Amino acid sequence: MATASLMDTQLRLVLEVGVDENGKSIFRSKNFNNVKTSATPDALFAVASALAPLQQHNLFAVERNDSSDLQA
Repeated sequence: MATASLMDTQLRLVLEVGVDENGKSIFRSKNFNNVKTSATPDALFAVASALAPLQQHNLFAVERNDSSDLQA
């Protein structure tokens, strides 16, 4: 059976930067690396909420990206 080891976590802020000619939203993201893999969703959301007012554009979403190493 394969096992997974959590190797890396990244926090991503998705920002709404405007709209295109068709009225659809345009998004950009800011990534923060070297996040502790043990960070809770509540802690990550609190950090994102603290960083959001420092951004030039409005916060649309907060994402957590985990990378795992799979071994047999």
